[in-house]
Amino acid sequence: MNENKRLDLLTSISGQPIKTVEDWETYRRREIKVLLENFVYGVRPCERPEREVFTLVRKEKNWLGSGATFKEVDVACNDHHFPAYIFIPENAPLPAPAFLTVMNEKRSLAYDFDKAVDYPHLPISEIVARGYAVAVMPTNAVSPDWMYHGGFKKGVFGAIEPAEDRKENSWATLSGWAFGAQLVMDYLTTDIDIDHKNVAVVGHSRDGKTALLTGMYDERVKLVISNSSGTGGAAYTRGKVGEHIRNLMCSDWFCDNYRNFKENEEMLPCDQHMLLAMIAPRPLYIKSDALDEWSDPEAELFSAKLASSVYELYGKKGVVVDDEVVIEKEYHEGMIAYHRSPIDHALTASDWHHYMNFADKHLKGQRP
Repeated sequence: MNENKRLDLLTSISGQPIKTVEDWETYRRREIKVLLENFVYGVRPCERPEREVFTLVRKEKNWLGSGATFKEVDVACNDHHFPAYIFIPENAPLPAPAFLTVMNEKRSLAYDFDKAVDYPHLPISEIVARGYAVAVMPTNAVSPDWMYHGGFKKGVFGAIEPAEDRKENSWATLSGWAFGAQLVMDYLTTDIDIDHKNVAVVGHSRDGKTALLTGMYDERVKLVISNSSGTGGAAYTRGKVGEHIRNLMCSDWFCDNYRNFKENEEMLPCDQHMLLAMIAPRPLYIKSDALDEWSDPEAELFSAKLASSVYELYGKKGVVVDDEVVIEKEYHEGMIAYHRSPIDHALTASDWHHYMNFADKHLKGQRP
């Protein structure tokens, strides 16, 4: 897998070298944002709704014996409402650092927090026992997903922009979910139990793509965690195995312009290492699965290596890994953390422990 020189992070579109942080923030970062919006995720019509209201629906202590106070919050975006579920640790100092978890349709429909707290993808009682709060945002409540296409008429899309005004570069579902995650971040800044300056956003698969995009847009997010996000997420597109752009055409996750490159990915004027670089100099965590050829762990790691040049511009280490990646080893030395599980396309309790170890360093300032 070779980097396309036209996509060098430290060379501007005009061919000028990017030598300083000021050059990056003034020129190159803005160029890359324009490219990613116009050719991959779409351009938002606004960054905030006209009306944004948060209402506490219910609050219960020691929810289902989890050691967490449970809050259900209604998030109103103009005339659209969606829930956020908050779990606050009861046996740890407050305000608590937090994980904002993006939860896709399949899991949102399967999870019922009134019946159980812990699920395979989300061991909430273990997370709160480590002193972290958890905020859950169900994506299907923000905007319909794979099984229930809304034609961009429902959810936050219907609340923000008439569907008939859409263009080839209009925002699409991933951007809508990231928009919702930013609204949840807005709520977290109002919750006295949350240390809103130390929040990580985390997601698996398409939720991982959303987490990365949220991190690009919202610099209040301290740590971004991508779990097996693959194509359109952390994985470098050119030379990738498994999933390709053409395989994503049945979704409405990306803007229409992205479809133009389904048979010629080499012509795409940007790639996913650029999305990772947009998070610099904040900490970033990329996790891959050894058996997940569809997402392609080598392509995800390659993007992380390329993005490291921007972290180095800030005087920080990017990703630091062995020449041969050791399964389940924590590569936490740099600001881009990495580990690779031995399984196929999953988020597990083991991954959460790796994430919390890295978060202890960057959200708490020390290891336990």
